[in-house]
Amino acid sequence: MNMLIQQTNDLFKSAGFDYAICGGFGLDIFANKEIREHGDFDILVFDDDKRRAAQFMLDNGWLLFGRFGEHGAVWQFLFYKVEDIADSFWDDCPNFWAIKPSCLPQVLQKINRIQGEVYTYQARKWLVKNEIEFIELGFDKRKDGEYVARENPKVALPIDKAILYRDGIPYLAPEVTLFYKSDKGSMESAYAKPRTEADYKAIMPMLSEESKQWLMNAINVTYPDGYEWLKELL
Repeated sequence: MNMLIQQTNDLFKSAGFDYAICGGFGLDIFANKEIREHGDFDILVFDDDKRRAAQFMLDNGWLLFGRFGEHGAVWQFLFYKVEDIADSFWDDCPNFWAIKPSCLPQVLQKINRIQGEVYTYQARKWLVKNEIEFIELGFDKRKDGEYVARENPKVALPIDKAILYRDGIPYLAPEVTLFYKSDKGSMESAYAKPRTEADYKAIMPMLSEESKQWLMNAINVTYPDGYEWLKELL
């Protein structure tokens, strides 16, 4: 097993809440090989454990930032430093970025704002190398034994099919990861699109027919107008 995957799993396995490795590293676990380089390490945590997960990162010496989208002349993401996770301000935060202090200048840049410490994202040149220093915590819901993607009950999967294991390490099923990568941003972003295409080309031939069917249905339900990914799948 990849050293970085093992290192991160060692961190979270004592956390006391359910989690799964997702994103590019999750696909690497499924494929049992490295597909491409990675810019961060993605961890899925269920929404009801959001505060526990955030406090866990703070207690382990990571800096934590809540990501919020802001509409203005240009759409941008702003990152607010988390000092007290019990503050209700964080309840609607869609995800958190956990960053080692030494890595912060390479990922986020502080800007002048009235409310707390606010940052913007640096150019995406950061790559994971010999140590995990940048973890993105994403959150989804679980209900009645099902994993509910994007809070849409029409895009659900039994948890035992959504969270898989290799060598005792939990990871998000590849069809669910590919579903998340099928949004417009991932298909059109100059940064994300090459990675999305690489993941798609590497993983799709490995999926079972059942997994492919779930993926096509999930994309069709969520993006009825269709994007390039859906056209290729059909």
